[in-house]
Formats: sequence, structure tokens, C-alpha cells
Amino acid sequence: MEKGYVENGFIVDLSNAQKTSEIIYELSRILDMPEAKSKKVCLKMGDVDLNISELISIRALIETMDSEIEFIQTSSKITEEAANDLEIKISKIENVVPALDINAKEEENQTVNAELETALDKIFGEGDFEERYPEEDEDSKKAEEAKEIEIVEIEDGFDKDEIRKYNKETEKFPTLYIHRTLRSGQSISSEGNIVIIGDVNPGAEIIAKGDITVWGILGGIAHAGSDGNTYSRIRALKLNAIQLRIGDIFARRPDTVNTPYIQRSEYYIPEEARVNKKHIVIYKLHEE
Repeated sequence: MEKGYVENGFIVDLSNAQKTSEIIYELSRILDMPEAKSKKVCLKMGDVDLNISELISIRALIETMDSEIEFIQTSSKITEEAANDLEIKISKIENVVPALDINAKEEENQTVNAELETALDKIFGEGDFEERYPEEDEDSKKAEEAKEIEIVEIEDGFDKDEIRKYNKETEKFPTLYIHRTLRSGQSISSEGNIVIIGDVNPGAEIIAKGDITVWGILGGIAHAGSDGNTYSRIRALKLNAIQLRIGDIFARRPDTVNTPYIQRSEYYIPEEARVNKKHIVIYKLHEE
């Protein structure tokens, strides 16, 4: 199969699991979400070793959730051999978006932009953002421009040296802007920062070498600082991600939060996930 978008797919990253019991628990918790029902599950197993009997148990669990394994992505030879014996496909989902070279000539970047636009249309389809958010009329635009910009400070006491180091690390990256919603089964990665104007639905995945910013609801998997940079951050109007990763630090949504998708609201308090003392902590960026 081709790399990329899996129709009716649902990406589940279990590469952080240390043993089979953790895989079963995490998988059952995620597949219990309504959005995961009757999906083609794409399992990302990393270097986890699984034998035939363990894979049979995992496949049986997925089938009891009215879903099926589409493929397994693994770097383990043991898991790969077991999957081949069970005729489970070994593949991967990947849409790597080229980052613009800030030192390149304008003509070269124009070529990259054209290729990028074609690639994104293939991944996401055309017209999604425009259909969901039609153009405002001129009067609305003028009224919006007349509003004062409010400057909001993040909580007091945050280390200024940490902020400078963070800015130094992330500002050197180019930023990819995507005006579309990332649907279940879609995955996109970039060598820079990623800004998505839209939602990231459960079962979708974003991977960025720098920061991830979602001007909408983040409900899928997000991995910022994919090269190990723990100063990267993940922001969204609402952080409801199934899994978060910053550098090599992993976190998942608490079991007490059994809301696979947040109800839309006219008012959100933007949230930011960042690393604090080797843990991922979510901060409110502004609160009355």
C-alpha cells in the first residue's frame, strides 16, 4: 500500500509501551472511543517485541471493537516476523512535508511551494477549509481590524533563561501553515514548525521538529520536538489529544477524561503543553 492517508483509518501510537499488558490497556482505552469504532487501525509499535500469541490477542481485541488492523508499523524484527506469519501487513503512514529553506533562492522556494500545495491537496483534498470557514464580507473585516490587540502574559515566575533558550531553538525553524482539518487516518510531519488552522480529529497525527500550533481542537496524536528538543511546545484552542509527545517525553489523556471530542463553543481558553521537570504540563495561556 502507499504511504499516506488511510481511508477510514485510525492511527494508534503504542511505541511507548513496555509490555503487552500496557499495550492491551492503552489500546482498549483508545478503541473504546466512539470515533474509533469500525475503523482500519494503523498500529505504530516502534521497537516493541511481540510474538505470535501476543499479536493474536491484540488483533482479537481490535476485532471485538468492530475494527480491524490495517497495518503495523514496527522496527522490531520479532514483531515483523510474527505479523508476517499472521498475514498482517507491515507498512507505515507518512506524509513528510518539505520545509522551506530560508537561505534558498526565491525561485527554489517557489518550486517547493508548488510541490507543497500539490502534496497537501492530495493529502487533505481541496476546499475543506473554505467550505467550513467562508470568506467574511468587507465590513466584518474592517470591524475586526479596528479591534485592539490584547497582549496576554503567561503565568508569573517562568524562567526567562528557559524562554530565551526555547525561542533560540524554535525560531530557527521554518513554519508550515495548513488551512485544513486533519481527519482521522491522516498523518503529517514537517522538519519545522506546524500551524494548522482547523481541527485535528481523533485518529489523526502531527509530527513536527519544532512547535505544533492548532487554531482549533487538537484531538489526535501530536509530537513536537521530534528530534529530541524538549523546548518545543504544543498549543491549541482546546487540547484534547489522545497522546502528546515533546522530545522523548510521553503523556496521554487521563482516564477520567472520557470525552473523545469537545463540544464546540463560542469561547475557548487557549492551552499550551510544555515540559516542566521531565513531565508534560498543560497551561492555560489566559484566564479571566
